[in-house]
Amino acid sequence: MDMRRLLTLSCSKALLPLFLGLCSANALASSLSESLVSCEPSFFKQLYSQRADLGKTVKLTRNDQRGLAWLPVPDRRDFDTAFQHFSPAVDDQGLRLTSYYDRVMDLGEQGTYYFWGFEIDATREQVMAKLPRAQWQEAGEYFISRPKIKADANSPWQDNPAAASGIAPAAGSAEKLLMLSVEDGKTRLLCSLQGSVDERLLQQERPDIAQGATR
Repeated sequence: MDMRRLLTLSCSKALLPLFLGLCSANALASSLSESLVSCEPSFFKQLYSQRADLGKTVKLTRNDQRGLAWLPVPDRRDFDTAFQHFSPAVDDQGLRLTSYYDRVMDLGEQGTYYFWGFEIDATREQVMAKLPRAQWQEAGEYFISRPKIKADANSPWQDNPAAASGIAPAAGSAEKLLMLSVEDGKTRLLCSLQGSVDERLLQQERPDIAQGATR
């Protein structure tokens, strides 16, 4: 199911592992997909810590004062322009990242939905096997991990065992979770922040698009 319908590097296999780091400049020292699993703002600090390697093959925007980096897309408000495609793919410790996806959708009374993460050249099962600490659970068409909910703007994040695919958060509440899906034949590992997302919450969870962020 396409996200728009949510609610209505490689090296030759013959080379020895000893030489894998030499055959491609875009092999990363630590896993970006692993750092995405918790859907925490620290993901953007991880991008910053790997800016030298990532910057060789992908476009990065950064805030040096805050130690943040992110992968800009042409326009996150439109599906077709919500991608930064990687050429060549990024070797993320055995997972081939082919694109970064950064999308926002305003669904009116159902809230605002923010998605960010990667398209991966691997099956969903291969991604799950690489990320066992996510403790995946099936939710409709997706697999999700550690869903959280804020009952209102002043509440802390709490576990959300009632999370379900395709159901909007209750009025005044916000949710976040990691989701693994196959969309148009593409495997996508995405974080989602959705529902009543005010400016304070956006600055906390998405410092890359918070007001005042600079290149």
